[in-house]
Amino acid sequence: MTRPQLFYRNATELQLKRQVKAVNIVNDLQIKRKNKLHYKVQSQLEEGLWYDVIKRYGHNIGGHQEGEWTCNCLDFIYRHVICKHIYAVTLWKEERKTVTQDVLPPILPISNEVSNCVECKSVSIIKCGIRHNKSGNIQRYRCKECNHKFIVNIGFERSRANPKAVTVALDLYFKGVSLRKVCDHLKQFHNISVTHVSIINWISKFVDTVKPYVDSISPPHLSGVYHVDEMMVHVRREKHEVGHYQWLWNVMDNNTKFWISSIVSQRREVIDARYVYQDVKQKTTSPKAIIHDGLPSYDKAFQKEFYTLKNPRVKNIRSISVRNEGLNSVVERLNGTVRDREKVMRGMQTKETAQKILEAMRIHYNFVREHSKFGKTPASRLIH
Repeated sequence: MTRPQLFYRNATELQLKRQVKAVNIVNDLQIKRKNKLHYKVQSQLEEGLWYDVIKRYGHNIGGHQEGEWTCNCLDFIYRHVICKHIYAVTLWKEERKTVTQDVLPPILPISNEVSNCVECKSVSIIKCGIRHNKSGNIQRYRCKECNHKFIVNIGFERSRANPKAVTVALDLYFKGVSLRKVCDHLKQFHNISVTHVSIINWISKFVDTVKPYVDSISPPHLSGVYHVDEMMVHVRREKHEVGHYQWLWNVMDNNTKFWISSIVSQRREVIDARYVYQDVKQKTTSPKAIIHDGLPSYDKAFQKEFYTLKNPRVKNIRSISVRNEGLNSVVERLNGTVRDREKVMRGMQTKETAQKILEAMRIHYNFVREHSKFGKTPASRLIH
């Protein structure tokens, strides 16, 4: 065997040994991620020693676009080869990517293909032309048994606007854009003319469709420490002692910032607070503690709904604060978010409309809007 062949054989065996050691490092979970370009790998020889594996870019380092992984271990510094720590990081990244792809399957579009009649459920159906409207062309079907003609447009039946326009309108509205400005946006960028009443109807349909499903989900990982607070909202057609105002009760989880309940009532008496607590008990498991601002209605409602002689008992925490922040800032920040949206609307029409809009805001807050602190929705934090 020649010297070059012997050298190549030895080098290949050394690289194979490094790769085997890298597999052991990954299996023993000896890698810490600092960021996407910087990793810490624990030494297998010296306890407490961690090596820095960093991806560097530059004209003289690897490719100009790809960059090169570097390590501060002696093997990489003196031999200028891919060490076991770099192998471990690249292998760990590939395994992590594979697990992510396995856990998160791709979202498949809803198919509008039909297999039976919507009236008599017969499978004897045929295509019967195209329906032309402002939202585009939609396939029409006819049943041979009952002669019923129908279309399939899941989630957007009897809607002139296309699904994209509806979702854009809802997204803009929940982000604080007024109804008439949403209509103006649809006219300018999507060439769709709708009135502000249509936007309200879309919101109402959205709530009626989604709310039963959302309320049926029992959040599994709530902290059990709930913050409750009330605020006044302007409702034009609801005359009361203090004017055209109603009371909005909000309940939020402490850790996940999940908005649990939103109830609109005319007063803030004990019966109203009890209704809020009953709604919380229906949607979640028994809480560990209820934190409020000291309103007497909370204490009396707590005695009726949560007080028990059995352990573990639910704690009733009164957080009355004048000069400092207190313990209820979590839900008070939520009240500020609602207030910002109410200013744009300049109030709501009726109590029923206010309740429906606030339910829609709650669903959007929990399942669509990313929380600025966590970078994900409150609902996403419940499953991690």
